[in-house]
Amino acid sequence: MVFPKFAVSTRILVRLAADLFYRLRYPLLAVVGVFLLGTGGYYVLGHGKVSLLDSIYMTSITLTTVGYGEIFPLDDTGRWFTTALMWAGMGAMVYATAVVTSFFVELNLGQLVREQSMKERIAELRDHYIVCGAGETAVHIIRELYETAHPFVVVELDPQKVEHVQSLFEDALTLNGDATEESVLEEAGIGRAKGLFAVLGDDGRNMLLTVVARYVNPNIKIVTECRDNNLINKFYRAGADYVVNPTYIGGMRMASEMLRPRVVTFLDRMLRGQVTERVEQAIVEEGSPIAGKTLAEARIQERTGLLPIALEMPDGRSIFNPTGDERLVPGTAIIVIGTPEQVARLRAYCGGKK
Repeated sequence: MVFPKFAVSTRILVRLAADLFYRLRYPLLAVVGVFLLGTGGYYVLGHGKVSLLDSIYMTSITLTTVGYGEIFPLDDTGRWFTTALMWAGMGAMVYATAVVTSFFVELNLGQLVREQSMKERIAELRDHYIVCGAGETAVHIIRELYETAHPFVVVELDPQKVEHVQSLFEDALTLNGDATEESVLEEAGIGRAKGLFAVLGDDGRNMLLTVVARYVNPNIKIVTECRDNNLINKFYRAGADYVVNPTYIGGMRMASEMLRPRVVTFLDRMLRGQVTERVEQAIVEEGSPIAGKTLAEARIQERTGLLPIALEMPDGRSIFNPTGDERLVPGTAIIVIGTPEQVARLRAYCGGKK
């Protein structure tokens, strides 16, 4: 049989040693306790004629079952004490052996290495997205992030759902934990993340997650799922940037299928990944070569192959089908339809000088 080779880091070895010591704390206490009891007992039974070293030696040969013989005469009380000490010592050693055996039987070194590697990769992420949940809605979000090459981490409490995500998306970064806990969010890199999706499948837990995430990172963008329209305003007050009701979206989609089927078909092909183009945005930053220029002067289509279909101005105005006279002030969001490569070029063009 050929066993897989794993690069076991010092961090993993330290973790294994700490875990083993933690499990052995009670067996070790039992062994030490029996040894001290035996030493003290023999010292007392010697009536002051036996040294501490002799007591330690007598206890050692008794507990290890070496049995060289009594190094000082024992009366009936001493023999009863020795018998009890042997059985107690044997019980403590069997207990310790069982714990150690259980530790190595349960140990999955391969899984441990994979988990540690996953955590190290997550620790290197910057400007990524955190998807909290791995249910039906979350899987669609994950697929879109995966297909558009956006870095992301999935946080899910159910191990089976974590395995399902890993089976669907190769090399997807996942964490098995409760997303409403601050420590788990920090492990997912919330302090360095660009955005968070709250799709835990329950409005109450999504609300709690929104509050915790906003507290941990006041600047992160939060998009949350809400199935009860009465709670939408509460979600906004809790810190959500966007609140989405799947049933409302579904109803609007059904109506659109009837009223404007061609538009829906176009958008559906885009969302299902049947085409590489996506509706995307790029923000004009301070120091960008196009900051302060008009749309015509920026020559975006010439530089990137993209035709802006709308502008979201810093003051909240939306300009659809913009003319060449619109001025691109810093903070303007340029809305386009294009491939990930084209959008990447546009974002680099809109970016400020580093």
